[in-house]
Amino acid sequence: MNGSFRRGAFVGSLLGVSALGFAASRINPIQKRKIKRSAKKAISNMKSGMNLLWR
Repeated sequence: MNGSFRRGAFVGSLLGVSALGFAASRINPIQKRKIKRSAKKAISNMKSGMNLLWR
């Protein structure tokens, strides 16, 4: 189960990033800056969470 959970988390994060890229292409520059700022925080949190799972 642990391996399938890791695989699912990885695939889910890839799908989220692709959806974010699609959404970012359809909004104005001011909103893009806000999203980039929050995306940096989310990516940092996701990396630390994935590191905890993969240890």
